[in-house]
Amino acid sequence: DEDQDWGLWVDDTMIGFWPKSRYRKPYANKIIWGGEIVNKRTRGRHTSTQMGNGHFSSEQTGRVAYISNMALYDLDLDRYDAPEAIDVHVTEPDCYDLKYFQFDDDDDDDDGYRQHITFGGPGYDRIKCP
Repeated sequence: DEDQDWGLWVDDTMIGFWPKSRYRKPYANKIIWGGEIVNKRTRGRHTSTQMGNGHFSSEQTGRVAYISNMALYDLDLDRYDAPEAIDVHVTEPDCYDLKYFQFDDDDDDDDGYRQHITFGGPGYDRIKCP
């Protein structure tokens, strides 16, 4: 809504706020979920900053960082599908990774279209992520 500020809500709690005055357009054309680190290559190598909890997505469930039940909602709180395909982008796959999962749960009462990601990694490794 071009006349409104943007808010990010989880249940009844606002966890993010973006005033409309900070943006040139009244809509978003991209939504990004996942992890991000800053890598200034100090000491001439990759940063040792972990992403997520430091474990790769290939590790067992329960050990990796994740975001589950990702969805888009309009102002009436009606869920809708992304108009374009989901793009998975990892810039340093030897340092961090991400896996995208999409499930169609026919047994769920709310039409159960579920999207999840697992992500993370340890950062610097002298052999795999120099």
